[in-house]
Amino acid sequence: MLGSTRQGLACEYGTGYCPSTSTCAWLPDNPDEGLCRPRCVNGTCPSSSQICCTQPNGAPYCNSFCY
Repeated sequence: MLGSTRQGLACEYGTGYCPSTSTCAWLPDNPDEGLCRPRCVNGTCPSSSQICCTQPNGAPYCNSFCY
């Protein structure tokens, strides 16, 4: 169970759609796939253990590390 929670929800294939409070973090080794992560708003994340990650083809996202 822990493994699936850590992987998170995949973005919708092709569109990159994620639920309203998250954004798609595109995976650098597979440009068609990504994982839904919390949005980074004004450089801050909902969890203090997460950092704000920028990406070339999408909105900033929060994660424990940047892809």
